Amino acid sequence: MNAEFRLILDPPRSAVLNMAIDEILMERQLCPDPVPTLRFYSWDRPAYSIGYFQNINKTVSHLGIAKSGIPVVRRITGGGLVFHGNDLAFSLTVKGDNPFFLGAVKNSYLNVHEAVRGGLRPLYPKIDYADCRHIPSGRGKENRVCFEAPSCYDLLLDGKKIAGASQRRRGGAILHQSAIFLPAARQTLIRHIIKGFKENWKVGFIEKPLSQAEFLDARRKEKARAAAGDWVYAAEDLERSFFS
Repeated sequence: MNAEFRLILDPPRSAVLNMAIDEILMERQLCPDPVPTLRFYSWDRPAYSIGYFQNINKTVSHLGIAKSGIPVVRRITGGGLVFHGNDLAFSLTVKGDNPFFLGAVKNSYLNVHEAVRGGLRPLYPKIDYADCRHIPSGRGKENRVCFEAPSCYDLLLDGKKIAGASQRRRGGAILHQSAIFLPAARQTLIRHIIKGFKENWKVGFIEKPLSQAEFLDARRKEKARAAAGDWVYAAEDLERSFFS
């Protein structure tokens, strides 16, 4: 085994709190002796998330989702708009010198999705990567919907994107977020994905839930994010912004 990862199996939470927890876990990677962490999570209600660099006003206005009654939250990672509900999400938080995240960002996408693909192939033998040679650049597409078209090394099943990812690298810490859209039971997917990381990365896992301090820090960040209009909109804020 190369290393041991912390494993967090979280219950369903709000989109804002889920994003806050991932950010807190990323910040913990800057503390002395950080432990690389794999966190699985889901949603207590449907929500949209947008990438860090997307304009929330233009995105939700262009796509006509303001009247859906579904909240929108901003990720601190990049990428396009994603509708969350039945997807299984996971995040990886590591130090910047983690061997699986060295070099070009797309290489780390390949490392992560190679492990995920390896774990899921017993369930879905036809899972494969998106061919990077045929992927146009996403730069400048601020209204982009993440799962409308694959990015380099996204996972596909029968030509349809079923797993995408985004990253943030800041101050020597890395946050990798991913969403997986497959019909298998959540616990089944988790079990197979963990096995994929164990076999492909040669790492072990120790389950350790969020500490009280981590949870309270995330709740404080959740409240701060909810108070920042360009970071998150509740349904009523969207109504006021676009239909008042």
